[in-house]
Amino acid sequence: MRKAFLPLVVLGFVAVGAPAMAVPTRAIFAYTDDSIVELVIDGATVLQATSTGWYSDAGFHGASNPNYFAGLCSDACTPEGELRDYFVFDLGEGVSATSAVLRLFNPSTPFAGYISPNPSELFTLFDVSTGVRDLVADQSDATDIFADLGSGLVYGSRVVSAADDGTYVEIALSAAAVASLSQAVGTWSVGGALDLSREPGPEPEPVPEPATLLLLGSGLIVGRRLRRRS
Repeated sequence: MRKAFLPLVVLGFVAVGAPAMAVPTRAIFAYTDDSIVELVIDGATVLQATSTGWYSDAGFHGASNPNYFAGLCSDACTPEGELRDYFVFDLGEGVSATSAVLRLFNPSTPFAGYISPNPSELFTLFDVSTGVRDLVADQSDATDIFADLGSGLVYGSRVVSAADDGTYVEIALSAAAVASLSQAVGTWSVGGALDLSREPGPEPEPVPEPATLLLLGSGLIVGRRLRRRS
């Protein structure tokens, strides 16, 4: 049975290194050590993350804090600045994957979940070249690791919003990520970052599927023929 969600206000006092008190200006996926992060391979094999965490843009990371945060922490939030997260999985002797999905639980509690004045944000996954031993260790000025979590090969992305609160956010991994999974032995890591360069705003209108476009085109042609006959 899952534990009750703890507000981030409380976590600021009990979890070492956890962002405290104030609501970040732009942040998503803020949760506690009770969260579930899964890697679903070929729609059947499910691996739970063995380690999760976040780095600040100053390179701070607390090894005892498994919360995962990504976004911009400001407005008296501690620590101020950008935060990026990571997820580590144990693949054992390796897996053979043709597809994979990362599932992140995004809560719906005060000071956690989707927190942004914008209607939506873009969350992107990246490859991680940092070794797992360094990635999960206590760090104080590891700005290189922070940079690693938000750069390199794109492993997937998804636009998120408040509609995702209280749900599992599923992100289909890219071909590059699936190839990396299939070649890895032992641990495999992925980083996450909010795209702070993206201009916030309403979602673009959905692009019609090719079949829909064909139907629309057929309707226009029929309409023109009927007008010509009348």
